[in-house]
Amino acid sequence: MADQEPLTAATAAGPEPTRYADAMAELEAILAEIEDDAVDVDVLTQKVARAALLIRWCRGRIDGARVDVERIVAEIDPGVGDT
Repeated sequence: MADQEPLTAATAAGPEPTRYADAMAELEAILAEIEDDAVDVDVLTQKVARAALLIRWCRGRIDGARVDVERIVAEIDPGVGDT
């Protein structure tokens, strides 16, 4: 096990997605591969690392969209959201 590369962003090889839909499509493809049970254990580690990176990226996009929507709504009706 000493010869294995530690899990890092480099282990989760692949470009950073540019669109949420692309990230979700890649996640679905990874899930299908993992569910197929044909993935080598060494490749499985890389796939799971990549999926984790994609999930974090998607969550960031969702959080950013939520903030943007709240800002836009507040600009339309400044009283909305005040408690």
